[in-house]
Order: sequence, then structure tokens, then C-alpha cells
Amino acid sequence: MSRHFSHRPISYLSLLSLLALVGCRQTTQQTRTRNSNRSVTTRSTPSYRPTQAAGTGSSSNEGNLLLGNPSNAGRDNNNYLLEKPQYSLSYNKKNGGPNWVAWHTDASDLGDTDRGKFRPDSALPAAWRISPNDYKNSGYDRGHVCPSGDRTNSRDNNDATFYMSNMLPQTGELNRHVWSNLENYIREQIRAGNEVYQIAGPAGTASTIADGQIVVPRLCWKVAVIIPEGKGDWSRITAQSRVIAVAMPNTDDKKLETADWRTYLVSPRKIEDLTRLNFFNKLSPKVKSALEQKVDSGE
Repeated sequence: MSRHFSHRPISYLSLLSLLALVGCRQTTQQTRTRNSNRSVTTRSTPSYRPTQAAGTGSSSNEGNLLLGNPSNAGRDNNNYLLEKPQYSLSYNKKNGGPNWVAWHTDASDLGDTDRGKFRPDSALPAAWRISPNDYKNSGYDRGHVCPSGDRTNSRDNNDATFYMSNMLPQTGELNRHVWSNLENYIREQIRAGNEVYQIAGPAGTASTIADGQIVVPRLCWKVAVIIPEGKGDWSRITAQSRVIAVAMPNTDDKKLETADWRTYLVSPRKIEDLTRLNFFNKLSPKVKSALEQKVDSGE
């Protein structure tokens, strides 16, 4: 079923319903909200044709957007498509960060390159750019969406993950613990002979930082499709393919430091309902429907 992307605020009750589903509780944060009635008007863009990602060597990446552009991102200021060899994203000027980031990882992307340094994204118009210092004294981490650890095969690839367009404000309890543990688990699956197509982003508004320039999300979510490494990925993704989808509360709850990421497993459809995104829209309707409804076992 086709969905039109609208970045309208998500109701607090909807968020509470999701958190109840995954067995965690929502905590209250002080908010300094700005214009809560946000909307995105998208323009129709040509169908995406998967291409080999540049600069990835022997990577099996057949396009970071192989599974589709979930918000039909194009040239709209708040649904602005930005494509890099390392990942693709929909940037939201009003929110000061991404609506979603999509990327592919296989064993060729993993190496031993040291972490890079945070920097503004020069690919965005100057007036849109977020600076690393905009997070200073905010109480939030500069949380990678496409992880630094998924791009450690070269200096250029790792540096690309440190653009501020790839960041969301995350609490330390989330970013450094349960969210990081899921990232590590996915890389374990890659080292075991798999490749993964991932998409992740924010949901809801908890507060703002940087004098209202950057929205702090209530939830951070991720959807990962895991398949054995090989060629012809689009045709090899089937109704039986493994899908991990999570929605985690972006709170300062100390329980997140010891929480198991499996606690927050949901279906991709649940995330679609919260965000109005449309996942897997380049797959056949039958495969798309099957993957949207999956809730992974975590094993």
C-alpha cells in the first residue's frame, strides 16, 4: 500500500502504545519545543535504479537504496535526498538531521581504520549545516545513524560517517549501550558471512537543542535485512529473509545501560505506522508485505 511521507508530529499516545508493546516505559523529559506542526511536501522523483556504490572496491553493495526510497525523498527542504557512496539519506532542514539513513554493509566494509572527526556536511547548503559544536553542553551524544563501525575499511569511508547530517541527538544511555550492542550484533552477522541492508532514523519529538535548530527524537528505530553474501541481492531477498526491526526510547533511563536490544523488537509495519515511511517499496508486493509484518526472534 502506497504511503505519502508526512513529517507530522507523532502523538504521545501512539508512542506510548509502541513502548508498551516492546515492554519498556517512556520517561518524561523537559522540552523546549518549536513549531510542532511540521509537514513535508514531496515532489515526484524518477524511480530509483540500483547502481554499484562508488569507492567500495569488491563490495557486494548493489545500491544503498536497493530496497527503495521510503519517503520518496527528492529536493524538498525537509525531505532532501542526499546520496553518498557510504549511505543515502533524507535530510530534514527544520529538524536539523535525517528523516532516515539507508546503507549496506558486508565484510569488505570492515577493517581497522580509526574513528574520524565530526564535521559539517559540505554537501548541504551552508544555511542548513549543523556544526559539531551545536551539540555542546546539550546533554546528548552526537549519535551516528550509519555507524562508524560499519565503515572501517578506509579513511574516506569512515570520515563520511562523521558528517553531522548522519547524526541524531541520542542519550548516552541509549547510544553507548543498547543501541551500540545491536550495531555490534549486526556486524557479527556480517563477519559470519552475511551482508545487511539497513535503514534507521528518528520518531517523535522529545525536545530541541541548539536554540531549537535540532529536534531530539523520542524514539530511535532501525530496520535491517540480513542475507547471505552473494550477487543479485534484489532477487535473493525473499519472504523468508531475516528482518530485524527495533524501536528504542531515547531517554536517560539507566535501564538502557543493561537492556537487551531484543526487548525492543517490533515489526517494520509498526515503524511505518509511526513514521509514515514506506519500506521495501522496490520489492514485489508479496515479499514487501511478508517482510513488513515480521518480528524477529533475536536469535
